[in-house]
Amino acid sequence: MLIANGVAIVGRSDHALDEPGVPIRHARWVGDDPETLSRPVAIGSDVWIGFGAIVLSGVRLGDSSVVGAGAVVTRDVAQNTVVAGNPAVPVRTRFPTEAFEEHWRRLTERGIRRHPTPAAPPLAS
Repeated sequence: MLIANGVAIVGRSDHALDEPGVPIRHARWVGDDPETLSRPVAIGSDVWIGFGAIVLSGVRLGDSSVVGAGAVVTRDVAQNTVVAGNPAVPVRTRFPTEAFEEHWRRLTERGIRRHPTPAAPPLAS
């Protein structure tokens, strides 16, 4: 895994926004109620997260995925997928299919393990 400078992994709902009569600074926050206000982030093997990217809670980054600099990741990223933008969208695959399988055959020989990943969304045309 490679994580550049300025990357943030942040919650989607760190503060409760819907408590009538409670000022936002006194609302429930993730430190008081982590089970309700936070979801884990899963980062696969061989992932690169570019400079200044933001990954929201609950997101899974698939093996060998790449998050472009400054991207805001709001949804799962499939393995072997490069995403960019705000919100981040798939822009291409990292490797062609055969090369991806060869890449992982070689990584496995080096002792690097794959992780369960989300299904691949269609690439933007």
